[in-house]
Amino acid sequence: MNQANIFTISMVFYLISFALYCIYMSYKKENIYKFARFANWIGLISALVGLGLRWQEAGHPPLSNMYESMLTLSTLIVLSGVLFTIKHPLALLEAGSSVFAIMMIGIASLFPDEVQPLIPALQSKWLYVHVSLAFLGEACFAVAFILSYMYCLRRILGNAAGKTTFNNRFEKLACYVVTVGLPFIFIAGMILLALTLKEKPDYADKWQNVVYWLICPAIVVSILLSILTYFFRGAIGKGAEKWLPEDSVLDNLTYRAIALGYPLYTVGGLVFGMIWANKAWGSYWNWDPKETWALVTFLVYSVYLHVRIARGWSGIWTACLAVAGFSVTLFTLFAVNFLISSLHSYV
Repeated sequence: MNQANIFTISMVFYLISFALYCIYMSYKKENIYKFARFANWIGLISALVGLGLRWQEAGHPPLSNMYESMLTLSTLIVLSGVLFTIKHPLALLEAGSSVFAIMMIGIASLFPDEVQPLIPALQSKWLYVHVSLAFLGEACFAVAFILSYMYCLRRILGNAAGKTTFNNRFEKLACYVVTVGLPFIFIAGMILLALTLKEKPDYADKWQNVVYWLICPAIVVSILLSILTYFFRGAIGKGAEKWLPEDSVLDNLTYRAIALGYPLYTVGGLVFGMIWANKAWGSYWNWDPKETWALVTFLVYSVYLHVRIARGWSGIWTACLAVAGFSVTLFTLFAVNFLISSLHSYV
C-alpha cells in the first residue's frame, strides 16, 4: 500500500469521525464521542504513517511542494486539535480540525504527487526547522481560528430564547461578518484558485475538482448556515448550550493556542527563514512577497497578543483578530504561490 492510499484511508476516518462528532453533539452519548475520537486518532495515525513513508521514499521531509505541504499541515492541524482537547474535550473543535484536514487533503490531490528531488534552493537542513516549525505555528493558528469562529457563533446564537447581548452594533456586525460573511469570502478565494488553475497547463484538467468538491458544497453549507443562524438562532441556541462551552472558555483557549503558535511561527517562519535566506541568497531579508506576507501574519498576531496582554482586551474583537490572522496565513500559503511571482513559489 503506497502513501497516497494511506492518505485516502486517513480522509475516510476523518469523515467518519466528523459524522460521529455531529451525532454526539446532538445526543450527548459519551460512547459516541469515544468512537469519534478513536476514528480521529486512526485517521491521524494513518496520516503520520503516510508522511513517514513519503519521507522515506523521497529522502527528505515532506515539505518541499504544495502536495506535501498540504498533507503535512492537515496532519498537524488534527494533531493540534486532539492535543488541545485531551484535558478539556471539545467535540466541535475536533470536528472542525477534521474538516480542515479533509479539505487540505482534497486540495493536495490537485497537485502532482510524484516524488521529485529537492530543487537546489531547498537542499538545506534549514528546510527541516524553518518549514516544520512554521507549520506547527500555523496549525495552532488554525485551532485558534476554529475556536474564534465558535466564539462569534456562540455570541450570535445567544441563549435559548435567541436573545443576544452586544455592547454596540459594531460588535454584532463583526460577529456576523465572521460567522456568515467569512465563508463566502473563502468561497471567493476558492473560485479565484479554480480560475488560476484553469489557466495553468499542468492543472487545466483538475480545476473542475475545486468547483465540484469544494466550491459547490461550500456554497450550500454557507447558505444553510446563514439561514439557520439568522432565522432559527433561538432553537439552535438552546442546543448550543449543550455543545458549545461558555464564551470565557472559548476566549481563553483561543489565547492559549495563539500563545503557543506565535513563538513557533516567529522562530521557525521568520528567524530561521532569515538565517536560511542569508545562506542561500546572501541577504537576511529581500522583501519577497512570501516574506512580506509572513511578516504581516506575524504583525497581526503580535497585535492580538499586545491588546490581549497589555490592554486587557478579550471577547469579540480579539476573536476577530484571530480570524484575521489565520485569513492572512491562508493568503500567504495559497495566493503567493499562485497569484504573485515569488522566490518561495514551490508548487
